[in-house]
Amino acid sequence: MIGQIIKKQALLLIRNPVQLLLLIGLPIILILILGNALGSMMNGDSSGLKVKLALIEHQPENEQVENFLASIDNPKGTKVEQSDVTNIAPIQTLKSILTNDELKGVIDVREVPFSEKQAVLDDNTYTAVIEIPRKFTHDFLSYTIFGEGNKPKLQLYENEQQQIGAGVIRSLLEDLQRQYTLASFLQEKEIDQQVLAVETALLNNNQQSINQKNPVTSKGYYTIGMAVMTVLYIAATIGSLAFMEKRIFVFNRIIIGNMSRWVYFTGILLSGMIFGCLHLGIIFSFAWITFGVSWPNIMALLLVTFAFSIAVGGIAVLLTAISYRLHSETVTNFFSGIVVSLMALMGGSFYPIGDNSTFIQTLGNLTPNGAGMSAYLSILRGDNISVISSNILFLCLFGMAMILIAASTFPKRGEAV
Repeated sequence: MIGQIIKKQALLLIRNPVQLLLLIGLPIILILILGNALGSMMNGDSSGLKVKLALIEHQPENEQVENFLASIDNPKGTKVEQSDVTNIAPIQTLKSILTNDELKGVIDVREVPFSEKQAVLDDNTYTAVIEIPRKFTHDFLSYTIFGEGNKPKLQLYENEQQQIGAGVIRSLLEDLQRQYTLASFLQEKEIDQQVLAVETALLNNNQQSINQKNPVTSKGYYTIGMAVMTVLYIAATIGSLAFMEKRIFVFNRIIIGNMSRWVYFTGILLSGMIFGCLHLGIIFSFAWITFGVSWPNIMALLLVTFAFSIAVGGIAVLLTAISYRLHSETVTNFFSGIVVSLMALMGGSFYPIGDNSTFIQTLGNLTPNGAGMSAYLSILRGDNISVISSNILFLCLFGMAMILIAASTFPKRGEAV
């Protein structure tokens, strides 16, 4: 009889093509969209980032350097060479950083006259604008070499609609400032800057990668992220189908037919487990054929999938039991509409937010989709089963806890109305 209940659930699902399309088509579409949209960022490729930067100089730097050298009267007996001044010229250094080969394809630097400042600020295509005040280099050299005057400041205008690119420019300016601060400190303390320099040869010899793992592509990441998120909708779908059977008195007829309620309970549980496994298998197979997402350890993959299916089956039977107890489908709708999205966000299905916070990562791993995703990602990286044993154990315990709660909530024979 349990097999008949599973077959009945499968037929109900197959006869609802819209629901079936959402369960299978939705994750595939999301993998395509998110994998392509965020692929360059997640793969460490900066080609997806384009920064348009405007430099506005009120006075040419070479003119300021000449004026500075002409105005030096060696007030502290310091001997200043023209080559030394040219080497530390800040704007020349900034331009060389912004136009080097590594950033050439990312940052488009355009020198704009001061008369066009307002037009540039009104142009939303510019990511940021750096305005260099008059006598900036002259004041910088006086402050750095002789400690005279106040520290000059650049004016940075950021486009709020391009925060990532603006943040890149801000970080470059902050790094440049730290380098000049360090150089100034070493000069003040009369410390040779070569003391901090480490010969490259010492670093290049005998370099070995420790615990090197396989890289996870954006397609692989979002294949897992979308699979572990959308498989939770399987549980909600089965819960909805079971409640529909309650409304049309199918469950009552089963009880009247002298069938144990535990037979129906087990049928719902196994339906969730089997359909969950099939769902994950279809998504992973599609990703393997289309995107080349392969699994180094098939045994570990099957083990995690089985543990995850226990959690999915437990959620399905729990939603069914609560809906039967409350005579309402509200809990199932709330789970599929809100809870799944929140768990997907915490579990990292949309973006690896756990990489920025250990607390969020721990919280995400306390959700079934988060634990499953961590385990699947570890398998893709080439880890063995011992590394993911804690995730597998959590999924099994989570599923068993859901089953026990559902068993205590499931209506008894006299309550089947």
